[in-house]
Amino acid sequence: MGIRKNQSSLTASEKAAFVAAVKALKANGDYDIFVAQHRAAFMASPNDPAHRGPAFLPWHREYLRRFELALQQIDPGVSIPYWDWTVDRTAGASLWAPDFMGGNGTGASRRVTTGPFAFSTGEWTLTVRDPGDTVTFLSRAFGAMGALPTQQGVSATLNVVPYDSAPWNSNSSTNTSFRNRLEAVIHNPGHMWVGGSMMAMSSPNDPVFWLHHCNIDRLWAEWQRENPAAIYLPPSGTPNVVAGHGRDDPMPPWDNEASPPTPRSVLDHHALGYTYDDEEVVSPEVVPLTVGAPATSAAIGQAGEIDIYSFVVTTPGTHVIGTQGSTDVVTALYGPNDMAAIITEDDDSGPGANSRIERNLSAGTYYVRVRHYSGSSVGSYSISVSGSAAEPAIPSIQVNGPAVQGTIASANERDMYTFTVINSGTHTIETAGSTDCFLTLFGPGNPATFITQDDDSGPGTNSRIAVSLASGVYYVQVRHYSPTGTGPYSISVRT
Repeated sequence: MGIRKNQSSLTASEKAAFVAAVKALKANGDYDIFVAQHRAAFMASPNDPAHRGPAFLPWHREYLRRFELALQQIDPGVSIPYWDWTVDRTAGASLWAPDFMGGNGTGASRRVTTGPFAFSTGEWTLTVRDPGDTVTFLSRAFGAMGALPTQQGVSATLNVVPYDSAPWNSNSSTNTSFRNRLEAVIHNPGHMWVGGSMMAMSSPNDPVFWLHHCNIDRLWAEWQRENPAAIYLPPSGTPNVVAGHGRDDPMPPWDNEASPPTPRSVLDHHALGYTYDDEEVVSPEVVPLTVGAPATSAAIGQAGEIDIYSFVVTTPGTHVIGTQGSTDVVTALYGPNDMAAIITEDDDSGPGANSRIERNLSAGTYYVRVRHYSGSSVGSYSISVSGSAAEPAIPSIQVNGPAVQGTIASANERDMYTFTVINSGTHTIETAGSTDCFLTLFGPGNPATFITQDDDSGPGTNSRIAVSLASGVYYVQVRHYSPTGTGPYSISVRT
């Protein structure tokens, strides 16, 4: 289970990993999709599915978790840290250091000129902006719009029960609506104090957005622990409640998915696969599975329960992890040899409501977490792991040899290649041709250890990575920039 930590406790390497993953997400275009989703929610007003209503907290919990999983596709060890503004309240806090979020804006434009997200780095241009906004750089204006929340204010908010109250919007009394008090009295001032880009509908353009909202989610989790009998309100079908805010309403923009998230489905953050560093979590027993053995019977015996299994892959190749039965469970796969390194997750790919993960796995120990799709439901199920023959060998590229010809033949295809570095030094991996390819480099010795990626650094739309490599075996993934794109290409490695 991933642990979200206070940003002030992060090591230098943890900060660097988070920043690198965020920048990689920006480089591949996925970051801006998240910004656009947040802006679209605001622009849907008065039918905003994410703000000024009961789903403010569950919507952002789902939103943050999807962002975190996107980061973990780049670096499985990364989790979103949180910013505790009751303690780190000044421009001199470690949060704003040049190696992390960068500092305050300067000049009349309040442009951020320090840190990895300054416009001058060439890696942080704002492309998703509010209507009429032409500013392409990150801006901040610390303290210009008010003060940060205090511990006294937070404590008073945590004492408010119930979760929400009529009229289920921004007019709900902050004395009878925990949600509205947390949103209006605690959350809003955080955006206002940072100012600049954080004041926009497209506020996720400032990466501190994620740390700010992570702390809001942490406070909600604390309130839930202190008030276990306080249910989410209102139930679906309550008159005059905006769609998406009822307990079992599908939440936009994910409402067209086969199994869309609802406020109910995200009430247990442990079931979503993460915890916070200030809460005690009892680790469940890890039950061993044997590849190829009959299915093991089990049950989700109480709401929010997570069952954990392990299995050992001795012969690399395709393996299938599947559940059976009538209980709608969600399965997540971790490893190899790391219970916190998520590989993938699945809900309903198997028959009926069963989950099914098919993956080419290298040798090692893997872990499976099983939870009920609904955080409040229970039921029995069985789980099995099967294996097949090893996958065909990964094509090899000879360093300084002829280019290897390849083709993206179908939508979402990923081609993998390997090459061996004998003499350490700078190596250039690049594609050629008219197909807009995207390169990702992994290694050494592990096809899951992310190094870097590139889109258009080569001529035209070709990708090029020039990086200093130590001796060892490396892996290169080639995909089309467009999820639906296809076409031929060639790839080479030279010193």
